[in-house]
Amino acid sequence: MSKKQKATDTDFHFGIGTIIPSTQEAYHDDFEATVRKAEKTGLVQFKDTLGRDLDARLKGNEQFPSNGEIFVFIVQYFTSKNEYSRRDIDNIAKTILDVLKGKFYKDDSQVKTLLIGKKMEWRVSQNFGYVAVQELRPERDVDALKISGVEKSVTLFHELKSKGLL
Repeated sequence: MSKKQKATDTDFHFGIGTIIPSTQEAYHDDFEATVRKAEKTGLVQFKDTLGRDLDARLKGNEQFPSNGEIFVFIVQYFTSKNEYSRRDIDNIAKTILDVLKGKFYKDDSQVKTLLIGKKMEWRVSQNFGYVAVQELRPERDVDALKISGVEKSVTLFHELKSKGLL
């Protein structure tokens, strides 16, 4: 690891100025076939918009999509206790992982560590999602990355807010 790179640096991170919509889980029908509900228009638009934004930001990035193991950190901030209480984080994770596939990794099996949380935090004054992606290598300390993720997300929120991007 270079002297400039800290153990808690992320390879890529981004913020989302809204609540991440939930992807519905697949279910089994009476014939034991796996069925996935049709995605709602808002979810399709969210995935498409975020996907195009990430494609533009990753243009020329030779690191991604990676062939290696990947760590993904997601935190969703809420301003409403009602929204906080009713949102399932596994379905939020599905949405983000669907968008990341093909951009940061080639296959879902490459995601070796997924840390997701939801919070109400006075320092984040609007609904805000934070996603960090780290390619795992032996010299990187994932535990330190997990611990620093919340602080990085609050910092990015304030940076984006000050630039008028949220």
